[in-house]
Order: sequence, then C-alpha cells, then structure tokens
Amino acid sequence: MWNRVACLRRWIVLMLAVLVVGCAAKPDPFGQQVSRINDLSIQGEQWFSRGDLKRASREFSRALTMSRSVDYPQGEAQQLNNLGAVALEDGEIKQARDLFNQALQVNCAQGQWVAVSINQANLATIAQKAGNPGEAARHLQAAQNAAWQAQAPRALARVYLQWASFYLDQKDPALAEDFLNRSQPLATTPELKGTLAHHLGRLALARGDTGLALERFAQALTIDRSILDRPAMAGDLFFLGEVYQSRGDLCQAWDYYVRAFDVFAGLGRTSQMLRCFKRLKEVNQKGRLGHSLERFEKLTKPSPS
Repeated sequence: MWNRVACLRRWIVLMLAVLVVGCAAKPDPFGQQVSRINDLSIQGEQWFSRGDLKRASREFSRALTMSRSVDYPQGEAQQLNNLGAVALEDGEIKQARDLFNQALQVNCAQGQWVAVSINQANLATIAQKAGNPGEAARHLQAAQNAAWQAQAPRALARVYLQWASFYLDQKDPALAEDFLNRSQPLATTPELKGTLAHHLGRLALARGDTGLALERFAQALTIDRSILDRPAMAGDLFFLGEVYQSRGDLCQAWDYYVRAFDVFAGLGRTSQMLRCFKRLKEVNQKGRLGHSLERFEKLTKPSPS
C-alpha cells in the first residue's frame, strides 16, 4: 500500500538536500578575497624564511593592498606587521617602527589585543636594537597588559620570554629567572618550549654553569629542529659554540660556529654571519686549528653592485 507519510518525508529530505547544496554552492566573494590574501601572506612568509626579503616584501605588499581594497582591517594589520618584520631584518629601523605603529593603531581600533601584544613586543625589539632599554621596557609592559586583556596564555608566555631575554641582555639574571619561571607553565607549544629552553641555556651560561647550559641549548636545538625553526636553530648552534669556547674546547666551538654560520647563510642573515665569522677567526687563531677561512670570508663580503 502506498505510504503517503513516507513519500512526503522523502520529498522533504530531498528538498532540504537540494537547498543545502544550493547554499553551499553560493559564491562568497569576500571569503574568496580573504583566502587569496592569506595565500599571498603565506607565500611572503616562505620567501622571508628563505632570506629573500625582496620577494617577501612584494607578496606582503600585494596582500596589504588587497586587504585595504576589501576593507579587511585584520589583514591590513597583519601585512603591516609583516612588512615591518622585513624592514627590521633589512636594517631599516625607522621604517620598521613606522609600520609596526601603523599595525598597532589598526589592531587597537579593532580590539585585537593578542595582535596588539605582538606589535608592542616588536616595538620593544626595535627599542632594544636602538639602545633604548627604557623605551623597550615600556613597550614590553604594554605588550604584557594587552596579553592580559586578551586572556591569552600563549601571548603572555611570549611576553614573559621576551622580558627574560631583555633582562639577560641587561645582565640581570635574577629578574630573567623570575620571568622564565612565570613563562614555564604557559609555554605549551613547541615554539615556546624551544624559546624557553634557549633562554634557560643563556641563564645557565650567564651564571657560569656550562654543563647545564649545554644541556639546555641542546634541548632547544632538538625542539627547534623538530619544527624547522631555522632562525632559532641558528641561535641555538651559535650559543652552543659560545659554551664550548668558554670551556676551552675550541674544536667543538669551531664545529658549532660553522653550523650556525651555514644556517644563517641559508637565511641570508649577513649580520649574524659576520658575528659567526668573527668567532671562527677567534677560535681558529687561539686554538691554532689551521682551518681555512676562505669560504666564510667570501660569503660575508658585500656583493658587487
């Protein structure tokens, strides 16, 4: 016997299915633009990680233009911050400060407090590079306040770790240790764990405990390599060289400085390459190792214009 109710139910299900498919197929122009902006940003980040600042800047600039053209403030702020990072890496301090401040203004207007924390932390980095620790501390406090306002543990961990680095640079291991202790329960991602281990190594080295320093830097290198964070890996390798140099084991120091140099070279980080080259010359001469410095010298020479 024909079941009118069952037939009606099948028709309703079929109509709902058609409606859902129709809705799913409906184009979303804004979403498509945001997706394209994100793709450009990822491409820029890839170029940046390879040390190709020109191509990175091009992709970030295109993403910035598109973000503004579709009234996408979050995308605009992100690309301003990315372009600031490129300028900072290129040694353009004033330009980097201006870009980070522009990103900060957009994020403040949008109430994006995690992003505000990142912008303030970047401005703190600039102040440190400019030799202005007072200004750096003010930006770090603002970054900490923004992370608290966002109630974002990871953002707060990043600020605590930057505070620790700040106090290590200021030769104040007690305050550095305090912030490292605060960050420890909040450092839950591999990136944060690697940074924590690295700064614990710096703290141990500052206190003359080279055995613990080696352990911490090796731990940081293992973590940073697992996520292929090449700038962090290079920093770990360089500090491992410093520890062995301080212990008088100049052969091991040479090996780690060479490895750090090669990673920095792959990233196009000339200033860090020069720093490694200086240490290579030191240990080679003091240890009478007899290694050739020719390839390092060639790579650190400015390209002919």
